[in-house]
Amino acid sequence: MSKYPAYLAGQRLTAALLTAAQCDTTVKGSATTKTNNTLANDPELSGVALGVGTWEIYMLIMVANSGSATPDVKTQWSFTGTWNNPLRAIIGPSSTNTGGSDAITPMKLRAIATNADNACGLPVSSAYNVIEERCNTVVVTVAGTLALYWAQNTTDAVNGTVVQPGSTIKVRQIA
Repeated sequence: MSKYPAYLAGQRLTAALLTAAQCDTTVKGSATTKTNNTLANDPELSGVALGVGTWEIYMLIMVANSGSATPDVKTQWSFTGTWNNPLRAIIGPSSTNTGGSDAITPMKLRAIATNADNACGLPVSSAYNVIEERCNTVVVTVAGTLALYWAQNTTDAVNGTVVQPGSTIKVRQIA
């Protein structure tokens, strides 16, 4: 059974009915820099409430290494409740990538567990690289909060890896 509202012929549209079909969106407002490989929740892309049910989750992560190509980035999803240990679809730079955001070689297009590292290679550039992570079949059995869990892939205490403003988490309950 879908959580989307049913739009029926002749039905009066209300703000509540239209709002029920929208995604809940969390947008990062400021840059966060890390200089170690210890995973931690992003300070702004966290605390996203997921109740019991089936969810679609989409993360758009904009990231850069402007001082060195060494640190790269790794991501996971953290969740304080209980879910079905879903796989997330990854689109972004492979861990061996050194090309700029317009010349990524090779690309990563694969599925990976939410609690497994998604390592992405980043070039020396202040240009944002984009990583998309999504899953349409997240089944929550005990409510909790979702967060982007990330760090440098290789510690570089001098050259930070930065998750940029505009990075986003969108969630929508579908059942």
